[in-house]
Amino acid sequence: MKNGISFMSRPRQAMSEWVLHCEINKRHFRRSQPTRVAALKDACSQLLQGHAVNRIVGPNKTITAEGVRDWCAKH
Repeated sequence: MKNGISFMSRPRQAMSEWVLHCEINKRHFRRSQPTRVAALKDACSQLLQGHAVNRIVGPNKTITAEGVRDWCAKH
């Protein structure tokens, strides 16, 4: 509570969770995956369906949209 105002915050992600941030039909979605590779594969799937992928946030690293596209192109 700050200055008498209560702020709600998002729950913290689990330490090993990777969160894919993407846009589907002009709505922002967060999709959780247990591993980095699972998140990257999910991101590639979203790209193949024509959706925008913004980033993947992991426990100690953020993979940018460009990094996701590069990974998908190689795999």
